[in-house]
Amino acid sequence: MDYLKKTAFLFVVLFFIVSSQSKTLAMPDLRFYVDMAGFRGSDDGSKTFQEFYISFPTYRLTFTQKANIYFAAYEIDLVVCDTLNHQIINKNWQGFSQIDSLKQADQLTTLEVAGVSLPAGKFILKLRLTDLESKASGKTEQRFEVIDFKSQEIQISEIQFARSIKKSSSQTMFVKNNIEILPNPSRVFGIESPFIYFYCELYNLMNQSSANSQYMKEYFVLDSRGDTVKSASKEITSKHSTSIWAEKINILDLISGKYFLHLKLTNVATGFYAKKQDEFWVHNPFKTISFKQYRLEDVEEFRSQVYHIIKEEELLFFDQLNIQAKINYINEFWKNLDADFRTEHLKRFYTARERFASSTLPGWKADRGRIYIMYGPPDEIEREPTSGEARAYEIWIYERLQNQGQVQFVFVDFGIYGNYQLVHSNIKGSDRLEIYNPDWMDETRISR
Repeated sequence: MDYLKKTAFLFVVLFFIVSSQSKTLAMPDLRFYVDMAGFRGSDDGSKTFQEFYISFPTYRLTFTQKANIYFAAYEIDLVVCDTLNHQIINKNWQGFSQIDSLKQADQLTTLEVAGVSLPAGKFILKLRLTDLESKASGKTEQRFEVIDFKSQEIQISEIQFARSIKKSSSQTMFVKNNIEILPNPSRVFGIESPFIYFYCELYNLMNQSSANSQYMKEYFVLDSRGDTVKSASKEITSKHSTSIWAEKINILDLISGKYFLHLKLTNVATGFYAKKQDEFWVHNPFKTISFKQYRLEDVEEFRSQVYHIIKEEELLFFDQLNIQAKINYINEFWKNLDADFRTEHLKRFYTARERFASSTLPGWKADRGRIYIMYGPPDEIEREPTSGEARAYEIWIYERLQNQGQVQFVFVDFGIYGNYQLVHSNIKGSDRLEIYNPDWMDETRISR
């Protein structure tokens, strides 16, 4: 777990695509992602080892300070039921995160893996994540099917999508067959994850008539239309009945959207083959799109991305363009924008959209989301929880804004579905007129 706590990636794109997928985001308090894959769990194939992968951004935890260290702890309850809702398995465990500063939490993602032995059949997964400090929690419930591996023909396990795969001699929850696999339960790849890594296992490879067998491994990446956009093949010689298949695929040249990874393993001598297919998502806002590739959501996405950085009259002009002109505008806009600014802006946008979203407002439209997009992450955040006489509030402090002294933005939770509203700022000379209210503490008082 120590390795993972130090492994950083910016959790910026997930809410955009995953909200439409079945392998799902838990709501409403502690959002997390869960995915799963099944592997042969016994020699005769009668049992399947079903793995569950869980991830959530570390900043969602409530940290307490002890000396110069910040600590947070969480608990996970994992329950598997049959289709009649009878409980079969119940696993409960706790984990913790230790960081040197609260800003560090913004760059970390916590991963957990749990495995259970199950027979083939249909089941229900019930999963709950609880912050042991704040008692906030999130839960999800989803149906899944466990496949069996009893067949004597060649087989491919289910596909595990990962953020990285490398050889390892250590013994952690992420290592199997001497390979460390850091899963990507969201299955979203793009800005911070330019490579898809996948892992699966191959069974019943030995040909009874020979000491080894020749096999052809092929993968195909299909877009949502079913067209092949990437493919590769490799012939291998197997000297054992089981083997593994782990690879990475560069997806930086793919436009945003839903894709399918299709695997095929063929016995060269007999022509017998096994296939496996599963879905994943690419989010690549840097990739320009053609009119043929155009989708309505691409245009709506762009409009959201630039809402806070272009003038109102420019948005009105964009809205009046026809489809072809809008596509040309989008491509020219990104091409003419400074690359570093574009990268930083999109990171802020997707962070804000995921982090500050509520049931009534997208995160990029919320006050905290707007300030995050325009000025970036604050240098410090002071948080005060709700008390009997006062509402919860946050003070965001910026020390390094250009031509400014210390800048503060104050947000108060008025109980509107978690949407903190801006009630005061001392920023000077901003392009946008921010509310200035030195008596903002009055806004926090609860009237009786």
